[in-house]
Formats: sequence, C-alpha cells, structure tokens
Amino acid sequence: LDQGLTQLARDLPGRMGAVAKRLGDRLAAGESLDRAVSHEEAALPPVWRAIVMAGVRSGQLAVALEGLSQTGRRIGEMRRAVGTALIYPLVVAAIAYGLFLLTLVKLAPLMLHAFEDLTSSSEPLLAKMVWLGQTADSWAVWPPLLVVAGLAVGWYRSGRAAWRSDGAGGAGFPWPTFGRLVRDGRQATFAEVLSLLVRQQVPLDEALTLAADASGDRGLQSAAQRMADNLRQGGDLTGGEETVGPLPPLVAWLLSAGASPQRLSETLALTAATYRQRAERTVTWALVYLPIVLTAALGGTATLIQALAVFLPLSRLWFRLGLG
Repeated sequence: LDQGLTQLARDLPGRMGAVAKRLGDRLAAGESLDRAVSHEEAALPPVWRAIVMAGVRSGQLAVALEGLSQTGRRIGEMRRAVGTALIYPLVVAAIAYGLFLLTLVKLAPLMLHAFEDLTSSSEPLLAKMVWLGQTADSWAVWPPLLVVAGLAVGWYRSGRAAWRSDGAGGAGFPWPTFGRLVRDGRQATFAEVLSLLVRQQVPLDEALTLAADASGDRGLQSAAQRMADNLRQGGDLTGGEETVGPLPPLVAWLLSAGASPQRLSETLALTAATYRQRAERTVTWALVYLPIVLTAALGGTATLIQALAVFLPLSRLWFRLGLG
C-alpha cells in the first residue's frame, strides 16, 4: 500500500499528491495505517474521508485505500497517454496554423491581384481571405490561446478525477475515453467497498450509502440513498429502474432479488474485478490507438484547412481562365 500511495502521489497534482505522499512515507517508515490516516484526516477531501470511514467500518481500510490507489494510477497512466498522444498532432496543427496565417497575410493578396489582372473581376473568397489577413493582428492570437486554455482546464480536471465528487457516471470529463475510465473506476470502488461492508455484516442501508460516498459518484450516491431510505422505511429494493438508477446491473439485480450476504459479497468482489479489468483495457486502448486517432483528427483537419485555403482559390482562378 505504501508503494501504491507513493506512485499515486506522483500521478496526482497539487495538495492531494502531497497528502498521498505523506501517507506513503508514514507507512514506509513503519507507522500503522490507522495512525497515519488520523494525522492526515483534516486534509482529506470528502471522497477520501468516505473511503476511510467505509474501510474502518469494514475493518479493511488497507483494501479500501488500495482500490482508490489503483484508480488513481490508471488515471495517471491515461493522462500520460493523452499528453504523449497530443504532442505530435499539436505540433502539426501549430505549423499548419502558422502557414495558414502566412497564406492570409502574404499569399492571398498576391493571388487576388493575379485573379483581378487575369480575369478583370474579383473573387469573393480571396477578398475575404485578404480581409482576414489585414485584421490578423486583432484575432490571430486568440485561437491558440483558447486551445491552450481548454487543454489546461482539461488537464487540471483530469488530475483531480480520482478524488473529487463529480457528475453521475464520470460525465463531463474532457475526453469520452477518460470519462469511461473514471466511470469504471468509480463503479469498481463502489462494488469493492460494498463487498467489504457486506462481508463484515454491516447493515445494508448503511453499507450502500458508505460505498456510494466512497465512489465519489453523485448518481450512485443518489441511488444508494433512495435504496437506503426504502430499507429504513421497511420497504425492499424492488422499486425498478427509478430506484436502482446507475448501479451496476448485476449488483442491482442481486440487491433487488435479496441475495444472501455471502453470495452478494462474492458477486460484488467479482463485479469490482470486472470493472478494474475494463479500466485496464481502456488505458491499453489509449496507449495504442489514441496517438493514431488524435494525429489523424487534429493533423488531418489542420492540413485539410491549409490545403483548401491555397488550392480552392487557385482552382477557381483556373476555372475562370478556362472559360476565357
């Protein structure tokens, strides 16, 4: 666990990276986990505090923290994969943007003069390009700044995905693949913590809310709270889709069917392992295919725009000359 927290500290930016490092250092120095967590409790965000509460309640604090550590490591791997994959297409896009500005400022006026001299008429597209070149001082800097700002915000949010509470199912993250990774990690944490609590015979209503809080997913928290309220009011968990909400389908079915605690705990553990494997496959996919996809999308789009800016006016000029 100390090694996992130390690795997590390298993946998490800012304050939470420092907290994870201090916890790892305390464990490596021989301090007990309970004492190390108690020293850092005030600095922990709500998701981490919920995991600590669930771990203490189940008597398996190390296992609960290890699940968070695994999710954080995979998020760190995904962030590195995305950062590496963005380098080449961003370089291509930057070069293409520079050539596009050069076309607007230098080449478009020459092409417009040539068009007017050869055809005795003007070309609206070239005229607009010349106007853009003449006003480039007022707008040319903004597209790169907006791109950089968007990437910075996405990078900042992705670095805190492992420990902050966010929208249901990991929605709202900067890249769909990243959102899927976060969703699978949170589902795995929910199933794993709930398995530990059920195994220790914690009342199901309390176990549901503790596990959902530990996941950091608001959708799971809302669904778990509804199910816990039904149980406390003497009801059951057969309220259908409205009650179970975004819970893993197999878990929702077992809860609704009233499975025995042992069977429920075993199934939850298997479900957690399945979601961990899905998250691992997502990271592998990103490492292999994301550079190809981003290069084709960003680099291809930038190259296409540059090609159209040059050859579309030329093709119109050749067409007009062909008509005489």
